[in-house]
Amino acid sequence: MARTNSDRLRDILIDLVGIKSFRGKEGELVYYLQDLLARYSDKVIHQPVKECAGNVIAYKNLRDSDNILFLAHTDTFEIYSNWTKNPWGEIEGERFYGLGVYDDKSTLAAMIEALISSSDEGKGIVLAAVCDAEGFSRGTYELIRSGLLPKIRGALVAGPTNMRLFRGAYGRFVFDIDVTGVSSPGTEESGVNAIIEAAKIILWAVDLPRVDGIGGSVAPLTIKSPELIIAHPDKCLVRLDRHYPPGQDPGVIRKKFMEYIRKTPELRAKVSVSLMKRPTPFMEPYEIPENDEFVDYIQGVSSRVLGRRMETSIYWTVSDANYLSKLGNIRSVIIGPEGGNHHSPDEYVYLPSVYVLAELLNELTKG
Repeated sequence: MARTNSDRLRDILIDLVGIKSFRGKEGELVYYLQDLLARYSDKVIHQPVKECAGNVIAYKNLRDSDNILFLAHTDTFEIYSNWTKNPWGEIEGERFYGLGVYDDKSTLAAMIEALISSSDEGKGIVLAAVCDAEGFSRGTYELIRSGLLPKIRGALVAGPTNMRLFRGAYGRFVFDIDVTGVSSPGTEESGVNAIIEAAKIILWAVDLPRVDGIGGSVAPLTIKSPELIIAHPDKCLVRLDRHYPPGQDPGVIRKKFMEYIRKTPELRAKVSVSLMKRPTPFMEPYEIPENDEFVDYIQGVSSRVLGRRMETSIYWTVSDANYLSKLGNIRSVIIGPEGGNHHSPDEYVYLPSVYVLAELLNELTKG
């Protein structure tokens, strides 16, 4: 059944991890992908994208309708401290360590191998390696707006899923809260210290998911003040992240959050709440049914390759799949191999699961 080449797949993965591709600096990896994919695809396009190195889009065996989209991102975060393994690739037994290997260069490698080993009689494949997923998802946003996608039956999006199938994802807002107090000399407390007021807001805000019963999370991302040397600051900015599950109206979520912040107990400062400015829209949540035709098709293939149907779940954060589903009207699931420590030191994948994932993706492309 397997037509994948494990040695080739491992070599591709070693190359991908060995190429630095921090967010906004994905250029070297883009060049590598253009060269590699041009050898095995019918057509390869480099799509420029503002503020990053752009997308690489490869096409093979395109059909009028029965085309599958593989989408993975090329960018990584900067290196976190406390790594004990080589962040540019280190194999130890069945584990492969490296920056971005779990999220999501291993899935990108498996997708590339699936495209290479697919037959001419199989389904049409579009492989999109997009930039800026760890930032504002500019790559996927511009891909959807570009008209470069043919008619797509469904999309498989790379993500750290531990060989589970995520058929939906949370939505997200980020709010900026301007806090205005009253400055006073550092030896007195006659004023209103904006940072103390900001702390009240944060402690109040993080309890919202439990209070409103919606779930998700509220997390502080930053707190900034003028950092006056000898005075209590009268200005402060708090940035709060609100993740919320599918089934919720984004407009209602936004309104409830703003109203809740203004009710912070014992607040002495004035507050102004607004959405953080960003170059792309905030991602709305989505969920496709367990019995959806595309999900059922993947599960049928999973039964043949894995000997079982995959466990399904909803991704607890946002993904490029949100844009594909909500803006592109493309049924999208999120998938990836077994691994751990994504966005943490010593990120890793289990190599055998990467090989199995490639076989699964390959089987999905059969006619």
